[in-house]
Amino acid sequence: MIIDTETHIFYFARPSRTTDNPLVNHYAWHEHSGDLLVAEMDNAGVDRTFLISYDAEDLRWDAEHKGYAVEDFAGGRKYTQLAFEAHRDRFWWFNTVRNPTTRDAVRQARDDFDDGASGLKLFPAYVESALDSPGLMKVFEVAAERSGKMLVSFETLRPPESLSLPQYLEQLPTVLKAFPTVNFALFHTGCADPLTPAIEPVLRLVNEFENVYLSTAFPGEIWDDGTEYPFANYQRRMEVLIKAVGSERVMWATDWPWFERYMKYPQAVDSIRLHADYMTDKDKANFLGDTASRFMGSEAE
Repeated sequence: MIIDTETHIFYFARPSRTTDNPLVNHYAWHEHSGDLLVAEMDNAGVDRTFLISYDAEDLRWDAEHKGYAVEDFAGGRKYTQLAFEAHRDRFWWFNTVRNPTTRDAVRQARDDFDDGASGLKLFPAYVESALDSPGLMKVFEVAAERSGKMLVSFETLRPPESLSLPQYLEQLPTVLKAFPTVNFALFHTGCADPLTPAIEPVLRLVNEFENVYLSTAFPGEIWDDGTEYPFANYQRRMEVLIKAVGSERVMWATDWPWFERYMKYPQAVDSIRLHADYMTDKDKANFLGDTASRFMGSEAE
């Protein structure tokens, strides 16, 4: 089974004239629906995906720093849930956690699980919160109660406006020890570049805690391969991860449709399936789906 651990759907994103190459970046003007995602998955031989919903409010902190506004994104929970209901056999749905200081994030989390969510997605910086804050710890309690999974992304940090990555990584063990039954996936390889020393504390956490996994789209928030298939620098980063923590803790992901301008969806699969010579057949099977299946546990059965 091949499982993509990061995809999204929406009407449009960042259609402003300030977007670089807006016609090339299809997400700026073209709807990316659940039906389109399933067609892309079928074309590439992908069986299931983690479908993550967010809306303009969820992305506001980062968007405004990049010169965008609320009106520059259309999509969200209701839109994603309709696609999830139509394709429950293909999607595991995760909704984004709201700011617990301004919204009832606990109630929302419960509503998400009641509506079929498999887990929650958290952007700690976007909700301007410490990872181990009382508000977020209560959200993690809901995930534990509902056997839910947590997807965490430390992306686009801007210290001192936000905490730094080392600060978040120092807080993470408190959360992991408090909720040992909850599986946590750190997105974008923990937002640390595997080719730099910044990845070392991330790898230590993965090796220390059995409930931590790495999702690998946009590794370290760096994409320096352009459109050059089979993406040699991406391969180098994946090789570091596989050698450091093993394929049992690292999961394939695309972040579709954000990287369409760089790779076609089948290329994302085939870059590993056909060109990851540093992986054994077992490693490839783990990386492309078996590890994600274990991350999901009973839901994948």
